[in-house]
Amino acid sequence: MPQSFPMAEFRAFGIAASSFMGSLISDENLFDPQEKRRNFDWAWQAVRYRYRTCVERADEFTGLLFAPSGIAWPNSSAWLAGGGDEELAYKLEQAIYVFFVAGLSVFESLGFSLYFFGNALQPGDFPHVAAPRKINLAVTIDAFEATFSSAAITSCLADLVQKPEFIRLDKIRNVLAHRLSGRRSIRQETWSWHIPDLPDALEFSTDMLHRLMDEITGMLTTLIAAAREFAESQQSATGKEAMNPAH
Repeated sequence: MPQSFPMAEFRAFGIAASSFMGSLISDENLFDPQEKRRNFDWAWQAVRYRYRTCVERADEFTGLLFAPSGIAWPNSSAWLAGGGDEELAYKLEQAIYVFFVAGLSVFESLGFSLYFFGNALQPGDFPHVAAPRKINLAVTIDAFEATFSSAAITSCLADLVQKPEFIRLDKIRNVLAHRLSGRRSIRQETWSWHIPDLPDALEFSTDMLHRLMDEITGMLTTLIAAAREFAESQQSATGKEAMNPAH
């Protein structure tokens, strides 16, 4: 994992939360038709994988356009100056597309895992484990606000979806995933990746996606710290023993 990922906190959250779900190979979990433990584990894993994908696509974007001569795409300088190279445009669009889709998935996957953890604590208040497609961030937030209203993780989740950085990530992801591709544009002598329907273009620079990656890291770090605190407080309150998750 990239060093920027809060691995120690995240692993501690996984260990504490999974202590409420029993061993992955227990009869309860092996024959659970709703696969609650697997859903938690694999959503937990998805957070890490999607985060790493974001970092790698940010590095790829920078390498395509701004790496030293001989390492970057052969025609990158000419393309930045206004020349044509459809293959380079495709590769850049792919890097940007995957970055935003994976970036939002980081938070969706964490919310999904938290919903299944909530079900392990209060099954009646988290009923959609029987219909996982109904689970999204809004559903998870509503369930936590109704069941664990005073927990820090609840306020962190509610704050997340109000943050300008998250709202922008969500908007760009939805446009790219459902409707349109972005394209190189120049406005007021500034080269950028313009996406219709969005007021702010992505201005080309060596750290264009890395700056957005820093925002994702900041938001995620806050959430994971709160998730760990919540899981460990529940563990202390119930006297549950930690169990190493099968990750």
